Amino acid sequence: MTPIDLLIKPHSILQSALTSNGAPPDISALSGMGIAIQERHIVAIDTPARLSAQYQANQTLDLPNHLLMPGLINAQGHALGIVSRGSAAPTDVFAAPLALGPDTKTQAFSDDELFAAAQLAFTEMMLAGTTTCADLSPFSEIVAKAAESVGIHAQISVPVTDEANAWTDSAQEGLERALTLHDTYARHPRIGIALGLPSLAHIDRDTLAKAAMYAEELGLAVQVLLHQSPAHALAIETRHGCTGIELLESVGLLGPNLQAAHVNALDDTDVELLRRYRVGLVRCHHPFEHQMRNWTWMSQEQPVALGSGGYGMNYYADSFQSISAHGLSGLVLATQGAAQVLGLEENIGTLAAGKLADVVALDLRVLDARIHADGVHVDIPRLLTLGRANQAVTDVWIAGSRRINGRQFID
Repeated sequence: MTPIDLLIKPHSILQSALTSNGAPPDISALSGMGIAIQERHIVAIDTPARLSAQYQANQTLDLPNHLLMPGLINAQGHALGIVSRGSAAPTDVFAAPLALGPDTKTQAFSDDELFAAAQLAFTEMMLAGTTTCADLSPFSEIVAKAAESVGIHAQISVPVTDEANAWTDSAQEGLERALTLHDTYARHPRIGIALGLPSLAHIDRDTLAKAAMYAEELGLAVQVLLHQSPAHALAIETRHGCTGIELLESVGLLGPNLQAAHVNALDDTDVELLRRYRVGLVRCHHPFEHQMRNWTWMSQEQPVALGSGGYGMNYYADSFQSISAHGLSGLVLATQGAAQVLGLEENIGTLAAGKLADVVALDLRVLDARIHADGVHVDIPRLLTLGRANQAVTDVWIAGSRRINGRQFID
């Protein structure tokens, strides 16, 4: 028999498959199945009897009331936005950690405070079922160390902006910090470095061209906050004389490796360019999005992910809250779709043999007390779309390492 680290025997396992004809995704909860994990990867999904006959598990975990599902992927967030929790400001909180001190230069928080804040943000994400996130925050060195210490998978998008802040003096300094961080984490198994563009209205065309060059040479992803609202789109056009999407095309950044977050305020030309270049989209729900273009313009070939945006938009950066706005399709956008947008679909996004063991266990009794009642049909996937599934998360594994056990973080 082949030795493995862990055999989990749950109530059911969430599986999903994308359709090619535009039909809703096929999502089901398979009962009577187990999952075998060795080191960082899933090695098999089969009936517990067959797994037990083939593998000798160092540990067997019986979870008869639990659903196993892929770890959620928050494709756009700002961990340091947590320092503004409780603020009455109705806007996104990306600018909060960039706040200047009384002398217009000193940062408002110490390094230790920023590290603790980022740790708390990432821990809360994991407690709510998120195993991978894409973060766009200043003080990226501190945020990366926090993500590393907590154990989450993270894409750290280093902000490149000329906007005055307490972390960098210029967009060029942001690029230099990004390159240094790339060298530091080039071989890290959980932390990846990307370029972040928080505002195209606060960066010049030459710097964007440099960013495009570095992205191509080093294989870096680029995440941009794009056309969040008509006001943002107007600010870009006022500075550059074109839309943000046309600007990105002109410098060579428009393409499948670009992660465009928000994209709410679009005209027909913008839509055509996003479609033509198959840009990866990250939807972060905006409180006034109903006043802007409906996202039904997307084609079936367009990769789409879900993000929480800033903490001002989503208090606990809870991906299940974002899923609730989409129904069953939201489960795909927060797993397979997000993995595709981040370029990680070979490793995460579904539970399958050969993929990383990013696994979340949810106690189904929290969501429906009838889960074991004879003769009662419970639509388990639908339960995950009601906005409260974060309350049912009990255990989380990231690359085979148990990070949450019984709703308690493992340090």
